[in-house]
Amino acid sequence: MPPAPIDNVLKKIERHLRRKGGRMTNVRRDIVAEMAVQDGPQTAYGILAAVNKRRKAKLSAISVYRTLEFLIDAGVVLKIESKNAYELCLNEKADHSHLLIVCDKCGRVEEIEDSAVSKSLEKAAKKHGHALKHHAIELHGVCADC
Repeated sequence: MPPAPIDNVLKKIERHLRRKGGRMTNVRRDIVAEMAVQDGPQTAYGILAAVNKRRKAKLSAISVYRTLEFLIDAGVVLKIESKNAYELCLNEKADHSHLLIVCDKCGRVEEIEDSAVSKSLEKAAKKHGHALKHHAIELHGVCADC
């Protein structure tokens, strides 16, 4: 995902967090702002190093990981498991699924919508006695640009 205007991203995510009963803290704001200026997925340690260049009070790795987990649970950050990296999710649709197409050559990640897949996963989880909280599915290949 290309970088987005930081102020727009912060406002959008702050609204989303309020709707979910959360709030935008200074640490969350710093992490989201850093992620907004990056092009593509970033590792937690990459985010930590970049954020700490701008902060007087340095963050610890555990603070970044806890914040990323909170933002994942809130639905505004995606974890790309295969890359052990994180990317903002600016889809404002409540409780949408995370279907990710990852280019194995250039690393580009694109989120796509497919309600049929989401419904099928919910049905399968329910069949096995689980209430699906969220999911992220990664599809790997090579993008058209590569």
